[in-house]
Amino acid sequence: MKSRLFTVAIISLIFCSISVAQSDYEKTQNFKAKHKQIEDAIKNATSLEECNQIGLSIVKLREEFTPDKQLLDKSLYPDNFEASLQKIERALEVRKSDFTQIVELTTTVGTLKTQVTELSEKNQDLLGQIRQLNLRVEKDAATIASLEKLVAQLRTNIQQRDLLVRDIVDSLLAEFVKAPSTLNDAEKQSIISKVDSRNLFYNIERAINDNIQFMRVTQLTPDDLSEMKKQYRDFNKVWKQIGPKLADVYLNKRDKATEIAGIDNMFNDWNQRINEEMWNQVSKLFREKNLKLLPFSSGDQFTNSTTSFIDDELKNLGVKSFDESEKIFYTFTDSVYFAKVQPTWIPILIENNMMTEANKDTIESRISMWKEKVAPASVFNWTYVILIGVIVVLIIAYFMKGRKKQEIVTN
Repeated sequence: MKSRLFTVAIISLIFCSISVAQSDYEKTQNFKAKHKQIEDAIKNATSLEECNQIGLSIVKLREEFTPDKQLLDKSLYPDNFEASLQKIERALEVRKSDFTQIVELTTTVGTLKTQVTELSEKNQDLLGQIRQLNLRVEKDAATIASLEKLVAQLRTNIQQRDLLVRDIVDSLLAEFVKAPSTLNDAEKQSIISKVDSRNLFYNIERAINDNIQFMRVTQLTPDDLSEMKKQYRDFNKVWKQIGPKLADVYLNKRDKATEIAGIDNMFNDWNQRINEEMWNQVSKLFREKNLKLLPFSSGDQFTNSTTSFIDDELKNLGVKSFDESEKIFYTFTDSVYFAKVQPTWIPILIENNMMTEANKDTIESRISMWKEKVAPASVFNWTYVILIGVIVVLIIAYFMKGRKKQEIVTN
């Protein structure tokens, strides 16, 4: 009998131990599950309000499991109860700071958006006024002065508006930089909302269009085109950073993906129009002097065009009159290339990777060869020597003649 009671007691004790162990295991797993839920909620939070609610959940988690602190300290190795809670509290603070900065950025961007809209409206008005003045066949001094003033104001407005739009893009890019490389659905939706609320795509398209329109209604100087090229490079660089990221965000929205690709094409069109205007102005310098070069739109083409022209002139030496060949040489070199193209345009073209130093060296080497045939330095040197010799002989003859007269008078 005693043996049977002892066996029953042992069995009961074993069952109690198993029950307690199972209860401890369930508590640990329950804590881990709730801890994981809070971690995921922090990652997926889309507002400061959500973060505040998550903070209350952390407080409840602490209160619920504080009685089991010793159990959890043993079960959560290498962390413990307090370290696990501090981990999600720190993560929550980081996430809160993100939304605090976003609120500040949104306020700033809201102001920028208003300024962009105002400048866009002013630009359209200025473009209309400039077109009207350009339509006048005869322009008096007052019209010309008014036109110059409007163009200057439009140039300033467009530059300011470009900077404002870039600031909006920069603020959005900052969010991509802070976000993980793979965005979850909540983060993607947050970015989509910001892009839409700021009319980002529309403002970028408008900025590019206004720059292209500005080129059409005004006569741009080399400095104007150089500055516009810089604006294009800076703006396009920022867009290339954010464009692919936005394409990923809008992966499932075909209309937006098409719009992003369209903006890429608009940037290419803007760049192409600047390049065409630069090369057209260089070509115009030669055309104005009746120097008929083959068309060109790149550094290599410009080099081939100028060297072909020079080669043709070298072939025609002796066919044309010497005076005509010499006139064309000096017009090409002194009136166009060394007077305007080399000092003004070539530095801009090289700086913008539209021409190379090798292109420049090739052209100037061919000009030197041309000069040797048309106006060699040796011809000029011998002319000077002969002229100086004649003058010396005349001076000597003059003094000798005077000396002889003096001797006759003395005698």
